Amino acid sequence: MKKTIESLFEVVERAEGSTLRRSHTEVETAPREAANQVLLDRLLMTYDGPGVYHEGGVPRHDNDKEDVSQVEIIPTHAELTSSIGPYLPANIPGAPHHLPGSSMERLVDIQFRLLREELIAPIRTSLAHVLHDCEQPPDSNTQLDAILAKCGGLYKATQHAWDSTMFSVYTGVNFRDIDCDVRRGLAVNLTFDTPRGRAADPSPAMRAAYWEGVGKKRLMQGGLLGLLWVPPESDFHDIRFYLGTVASSTKDLVNSARQSADRLALKVSFFDPEVDLRILSTLQDRRPRDEGMKLLLEAPIMFESIRPFLETLKSRPPASIPFARYIAHQGGGDLSSVSIDPPAYVTPHFAFKLDSLFECEPPIELSLRPRDQASVQNARETLRNKSRLDPSQVDAMISALTSEVSLIQGPPGTGKSFTGVELLRVLISNDIKPVLLIAFTNHALDNILTHVLDKGLTENIVRLGSRSTDESLAKYTLENKSSKADRSAGRQYGKMKDAQEKMSRLMFRVASYLPEEEDLRPYLQQYFPQYHASLYRPPGWISRLIDDSMDWQMVLKRGSRRKTPVDVWKTGEDIAFITPPPDSAVSDSQGPKDLGKQRKGATRGFDLLPKEGDEDPSTEEEEEPKPPSWLETMTDFFEKFDISSIPEIPSSNRPLYELLNTSEVWSMSMEERQALLAHWADQARECAREPQKAEFEKLKRDHADARSAWSDIMDQAKQKELSKADLIGCTTNGAAKLTSLLQSVGPKVLLVEEAGQVLEAHILASLVPSIEHLILIGDPLQLRPTIANYQLSMENPRTGKVFRFDQSLMERLSGMGLPMAQLDVQRRMRPRIADLVRRTLYPALKDHDLVQATPPIRGMAQDVFFLDHRHAEDGGGEESVSKTNTYEAEMIKDLVLYFLRQGKYTKAGDIVVLCAYLGQLAKVRKLLSREVATMIDERDAVELLDYDNEADAEEILADSTDQVHVSERV
Repeated sequence: MKKTIESLFEVVERAEGSTLRRSHTEVETAPREAANQVLLDRLLMTYDGPGVYHEGGVPRHDNDKEDVSQVEIIPTHAELTSSIGPYLPANIPGAPHHLPGSSMERLVDIQFRLLREELIAPIRTSLAHVLHDCEQPPDSNTQLDAILAKCGGLYKATQHAWDSTMFSVYTGVNFRDIDCDVRRGLAVNLTFDTPRGRAADPSPAMRAAYWEGVGKKRLMQGGLLGLLWVPPESDFHDIRFYLGTVASSTKDLVNSARQSADRLALKVSFFDPEVDLRILSTLQDRRPRDEGMKLLLEAPIMFESIRPFLETLKSRPPASIPFARYIAHQGGGDLSSVSIDPPAYVTPHFAFKLDSLFECEPPIELSLRPRDQASVQNARETLRNKSRLDPSQVDAMISALTSEVSLIQGPPGTGKSFTGVELLRVLISNDIKPVLLIAFTNHALDNILTHVLDKGLTENIVRLGSRSTDESLAKYTLENKSSKADRSAGRQYGKMKDAQEKMSRLMFRVASYLPEEEDLRPYLQQYFPQYHASLYRPPGWISRLIDDSMDWQMVLKRGSRRKTPVDVWKTGEDIAFITPPPDSAVSDSQGPKDLGKQRKGATRGFDLLPKEGDEDPSTEEEEEPKPPSWLETMTDFFEKFDISSIPEIPSSNRPLYELLNTSEVWSMSMEERQALLAHWADQARECAREPQKAEFEKLKRDHADARSAWSDIMDQAKQKELSKADLIGCTTNGAAKLTSLLQSVGPKVLLVEEAGQVLEAHILASLVPSIEHLILIGDPLQLRPTIANYQLSMENPRTGKVFRFDQSLMERLSGMGLPMAQLDVQRRMRPRIADLVRRTLYPALKDHDLVQATPPIRGMAQDVFFLDHRHAEDGGGEESVSKTNTYEAEMIKDLVLYFLRQGKYTKAGDIVVLCAYLGQLAKVRKLLSREVATMIDERDAVELLDYDNEADAEEILADSTDQVHVSERV
């Protein structure tokens, strides 16, 4: 009831914000601690809010809104080109803000805006650099000029050693057509210049290998692209920038690279409908003209991995997000005195059965009543004495089961995943389901799901997403487990395919040099009715030819259709029919012939075959009759139409103005027909522009409606499967993409693996309203979440303390004093190595007996050794994004060879070299490659694409990493 009242109050406050809060000129501030006093005072002095809260009460641009639910996720052109920076709220309790300090609405506002900045900042910065170069005089020799000269490439702009911009520019963009994609809707097929280098290698196999590697970082499906359209000799304000996502797969890209060394084909789904119509108009205009410069800009952002979170945060009512009293920004920023309630599903008489945590005989029965302190203490002592958990794992288990929000910190090797699996064992055995398990990576998710299956917790699991690398989990994916949808799904899919085929047909008509029947006939009916009457009411003998031709199909680039009078007229089939064959005795000089004097015979082109059911009068004994001559063939045909002579073959070549004054189209020669048809084509194409646009818009709506209906039906089938699951596993991306499905299923528990590496915005988006129990397992003292925008990172000395965007929810809550259980027995590191973190981060860390007797490293006097030297780094200076040190690289090479000669460390993975810089990685790998086989981590290989020394990077990417026995190479 308390939670319901709090939620209702927040909803009412939000709805009546103008009266319950303040006037739009005020901002929310909170009491300040002395440590933050200076920072908060500065923020208050410089605060410039969104929308009407902006200086002067005028928004920065058309997408600068006070309410994030009204902010378009896709930035507008005005937003991207605005000279005023975006509104970015401080991520600090007590900082000035236009929303109440302790509300979920404020937290959602902060996380939405910072996450959106992570998405659009790279493309906004990229566009600013290119537009700046476009404004320079022609002889300025800008970086863009250099990229244009080499048909595209990487644009690098370094402001500081810690802040640089790198993005790809693709030149020579041309449009092919527009089609409908089942998954992504409308998509534009375009081509562009292949950048020079390995991408344009003469060998198709080398080009394919290059793009297979590059496809993990560039032109990846779902990645963000921008089309910069610069009209010729236009004003700067006429330049337009359209955003879209890559709809092609890496396989499509590789196949395109194989086919051509000069041009690449790509499919792009644009967000702005304006660009679709503009491209359609370009396709309609077949006259060659200068369309200006068209470039593709690609920033290194995976749009499809961020979009679902933004859509969820934008659309979900903030008051529906649970656990507000813990995770909302509290005024003082202190949670140490906040009491944590048990999960809401724990009623006064509810008890967890913990029997499954013991492996002893006779079996032990143990219950835990979270609201009974005596029961809690008894469970703790019994588990410590008799369960398979160590004491710190027991404390973590008790804390998790008795707290609706629980934090479990696991230093390296202390069993975070083990503890997580044991928690799942207890929850599932107590029928607390479905449990939603979220992991940071696909690998981590597969690892814990495999443990669940191996330990026999349950077979009733569903894995969301299709990027699992573990074949044993394939049958547990949602796609493979989903029940078959009903027939209505097939009907909607059929509607999608129908719209897709009609769109393909429309694009064929648009791109066709000569007008098709659908466009030419309405034009003739309206503007040249005399031509229309003559064309569609030909002489009787021509009508017969057309009727016989109707049984034949016109084979087109996109399908086929029946022949029409226009087809016969423009191809001159009627003229061909009355033209004597080359071997005929009749010459053109003889003129029309009296057919009454000729012997009857079969018609030449259309009645030569016997009618169905006719008997063949010939027998094997009879002599084969002499085939009829051409004149004999024609005699029978034309006498049927009371025509006594063969029509004269048209051979005139009248000017266009004379053709426009006669309606006898069938008496025109081929030259005249081609001239008249070309005239009609220009006129008909202009007249068809608006009808084609209307048809385009209708087909787009039809496809979108059918696609939406089909998706809803398929989701219903998925929902049925999810509702039967004990455990639903997914990555954070998967949870955001299927938020509506998860809401309908209503999971009670959310367990997050490696929570220290997950952005707070991702967890907020995953907290569906049904969640009553949140368990975060990770280590906030290890890696933080990975972000691309250094301005938002806590590592930034200037803005890190303000935005703190890569601070996980786990780190923030533990830093604010929320209790966090710590696992303290490590089973991975040698004690000497464990000392490194024990003396700095984890003073309570203990070594398990398993690591006490680890044998020493062969050939080394010490297990841990530090080398201090005075050899400076190689050139590059502070402007260089990466660094190298030749002395260290040579030392590493010699040390690796020394280890290999010991004869013990020769298996793949026995020796690992960690480098702090990509440049050093490239140098070390190059030195080692002369002696031994080396393997580059896939993520490092992708990052090398943006390394300064492109030659080294390409060599590494192109080099084979086939496994060999290193002992044979030393």
